Amino acid sequence: MVVLHIYLVRHGETDANRQGVIQGQLETDLNATGKEQSQRLALALKDVKFVHGFVSNIGRAVETATAVMKVHPTLKWTVDPGLRERYYGELQGKRRTSPENPPSVESLEKFVERILQWWDQDLFSCDTVQQLFETDRDEIRNLLVIGHGAYLANLVKALGSQRGFDVGTAGKGRAYNAGITIIEVDDRHASRGKLLQYSDIKHLDGLEEAVVMVNVDDIDKKAGRTQG
Repeated sequence: MVVLHIYLVRHGETDANRQGVIQGQLETDLNATGKEQSQRLALALKDVKFVHGFVSNIGRAVETATAVMKVHPTLKWTVDPGLRERYYGELQGKRRTSPENPPSVESLEKFVERILQWWDQDLFSCDTVQQLFETDRDEIRNLLVIGHGAYLANLVKALGSQRGFDVGTAGKGRAYNAGITIIEVDDRHASRGKLLQYSDIKHLDGLEEAVVMVNVDDIDKKAGRTQG
């Protein structure tokens, strides 16, 4: 039986992360720390045999993926707009002054619906993933997904609350820049799964104390939570 290990990785740090500025779907670049985080991330993933990579088409995620490409030069990638961060409308490019969101912000309900649609249709229904289950050999196959903090944190939470995955208390955790989350899935319909690791940053080796602890793109009054 094939078991999938899906590595979910948040992009490296940007100046907006450091300054508490909401990015949403704005184009922003990695800062010097983010570039270093991405290089450390690449080294941490160097010996993992990935069968395919998926990355958001927003620049900071692509830039993070570029560092990983250097240690996995033959890995095929899908640049996927379905992985775009939550749209923050008129708040994009601004500091948050209130947990209240104006109507221009993508609602949390629509955001989670979009995330699960990507999981079901773009990821698990694609030929690349479905073909992995054609073999009857017992083996682990690895997929890499590079995206955004609010997106990945809400994906893990939704897999637990709406799909019955065993994710423990990860829905209340922080998704750090360059953190590595691993989800195990053991059937082609993604109906069973569990969290193996959440937003691990031990590979940053000395940069941990400088990690931005709060992600202003993942603060929502209705959800009553703050995640990184």
